[in-house]
Amino acid sequence: MKRIKSVVLFYNSKRNKAITFAAAIERLLKSRGVGVSKVCVNEPVCKFDKADAAITVGGDGTVLYAARHVIKYGMPVLGINAGGLGFLSGIERSGFKKHLPAFLNNGFSKVKRQLLSVEVRRQGKKVFGPYPALNDCVIRSAEARAFSLRAYFGRQFLSEYFGDGLIISTPTGSTAYNLAASGPIVLPYLEVFLLSPVCPHTLSHRPIVLSSMEGITIVIGKRPGHDHWASLFLDGQESSVLEAGDKIVIRKYPKNLEMLVPQDFSYFDILRKKLRWGKR
Repeated sequence: MKRIKSVVLFYNSKRNKAITFAAAIERLLKSRGVGVSKVCVNEPVCKFDKADAAITVGGDGTVLYAARHVIKYGMPVLGINAGGLGFLSGIERSGFKKHLPAFLNNGFSKVKRQLLSVEVRRQGKKVFGPYPALNDCVIRSAEARAFSLRAYFGRQFLSEYFGDGLIISTPTGSTAYNLAASGPIVLPYLEVFLLSPVCPHTLSHRPIVLSSMEGITIVIGKRPGHDHWASLFLDGQESSVLEAGDKIVIRKYPKNLEMLVPQDFSYFDILRKKLRWGKR
């Protein structure tokens, strides 16, 4: 396999640790003859050329930002935790020098992650997207009031939901907002969607796991006298204001993201360490 010769380095400028460590990584990579292009995730414009790999320095939000921007290029992503939880990171800051030779020589494992493809249609016209999301698509009311949503799986009517909203997540996003809404933890390589209601006004509406081979369509219910009262959020970073009657079409994104992890990486180790899964 060919050696890594160019890298796009994403960093979070709002974290001092990330700024300092990103600069150290840049110097280290350049000393090894690797071309480095830096991208600040807090800037309004994201521009870079395709490279052999991407590295993120920050927390999970930095990984989510990078994933949505590199997916079209098919670039693998190595997440280095310089934030808080760092659940999506492949390694911690302290392990970068140790793992650098393996990274440069393509010695890391590539874990495939499914993304969502989300678009909004209004009166038959596309008004948002399609855009990718690594974690989830969240539909929430802009007010502290419940509202109605109609959900379809493929051509089949699934259910009508009345509550604070819906979370449609990938297996990667199962440990994010979905988990807080009592949704299940799902192995990241499974090809499924998770649909979890947010504070449903019925005891019978529970989260459901659906095949990602079919699309999901969500129709925003009507509220007399109100047009702009719901919003859509992708990975908590991209958003769109919704109107009554809007259709949110969610499909599996045509490409998978490759996340780089050490050969001895274990998803269950991450669950136990980061989320204290199974701890008493």
